[in-house]
Amino acid sequence: MRRIILSVSSICFCALYFGCVDGRRILFENVVQVSGFNDTLVDLRVRKFNRTMSVLNGSIVIPNWIDDIPQLSLDLFYSRLGNQQFNHYPMKFPLAGICSFIDHMHRNYGQYIAPLKNFPALGECPFSPRSINIVDFAFPEKPVPMVMPPGLWKVVITKRMKEVEMLKFYYLIKILDY
Repeated sequence: MRRIILSVSSICFCALYFGCVDGRRILFENVVQVSGFNDTLVDLRVRKFNRTMSVLNGSIVIPNWIDDIPQLSLDLFYSRLGNQQFNHYPMKFPLAGICSFIDHMHRNYGQYIAPLKNFPALGECPFSPRSINIVDFAFPEKPVPMVMPPGLWKVVITKRMKEVEMLKFYYLIKILDY
């Protein structure tokens, strides 16, 4: 009887362990605004939440009205060894107007952007000046495709208006395999 209870409990433990662990962890490393301090202020910090997770805190201050004319682009760079030697990753993301991009985020990733305070609502365009507050925001792991290999990733977001760069910032994330 004791052996049966032990084997059943070990099977339950293994099922619970493999059901909870997906084998990947994605952590914020850094957020840096490169240009466009007059256009938008990206004041975000990465802090250690506990021993296994880092979170994003801070705000994005938008001082002017924003419509769909400025376009956002997103470029990915990959460093396999994590030594800041990045190669452009061939994953393509099309240019999109800011309002179109925000509507796309709401439709496809609404549950992940819900914790962001004062984020523009779906269909709100143009949107008013505001401060988007971010408190203890962990990187969402589910929407990241499994084809993205472990290593250090640099995500560069650029805002352009009539082919002129208005804002550029990037964040670094680390993908770890277990």
